[in-house]
Amino acid sequence: MELASAHLHKGQVPWGGLLLTASLLASWSPATTAEVTIEAVPPQVAEDNNVLLLVHNLPLALGAFAWYKGNTTAIDKEIARFVPNSNMNFTGQAYSGREIIYSNGSLLFQMITMKDMGVYTLDMTDENYRRTQATVRFHVHPILLKPNITSNNSNPVEGDDSVSLTCDSYTDPDNINYLWSRNGESLSEGDRLKLSEGNRTLTLLNVTRNDTGPYVCETRNPVSVNRSDPFSLNII
Repeated sequence: MELASAHLHKGQVPWGGLLLTASLLASWSPATTAEVTIEAVPPQVAEDNNVLLLVHNLPLALGAFAWYKGNTTAIDKEIARFVPNSNMNFTGQAYSGREIIYSNGSLLFQMITMKDMGVYTLDMTDENYRRTQATVRFHVHPILLKPNITSNNSNPVEGDDSVSLTCDSYTDPDNINYLWSRNGESLSEGDRLKLSEGNRTLTLLNVTRNDTGPYVCETRNPVSVNRSDPFSLNII
């Protein structure tokens, strides 16, 4: 079956680089009895990338279907509406110019931002004006910048001083996993090693010459990984 896409009236959108979208839509096949489900592809989206809200088992006999931002069908949250019989589409108040609606019910978002993250509702109206809804959620994450290690003591004294190394990620620290290594070996808490602030800070107690380093901090989120430059201590 050839799928129609709706060229929304508020502006044209680019089609280059959407091979994944094309293959997913080409594999769609309609069903009339199974429950409608929606899959976010991918469910964890990198900021400035695309996400496809892929509908499975869209009923054949629909008078119209519409997408809404949030778990709602409020008119001010409508993104776009598609009328299968006439192959016509209409943009709603929540349309941003980055969405493409397809005849199989799916919705493509382009150039995703953090504000786009959340729940979306597909509202379906059959030919007898009965309405049903299905929802989907996706998460958006920033591409991590290169982190930097800072120290609270530039010249610690062997056997006397403690040193705290902090990994500065330049993005929201609440959504990042931090990993530390020294001389290429992973570090975890021990007698003289303490981790705090969600592993963002590494504290070395009573430093010795063996604590010189170099240290590397690695940051991770569901869509990216980055590492700091090596950092060495000058222990006196």
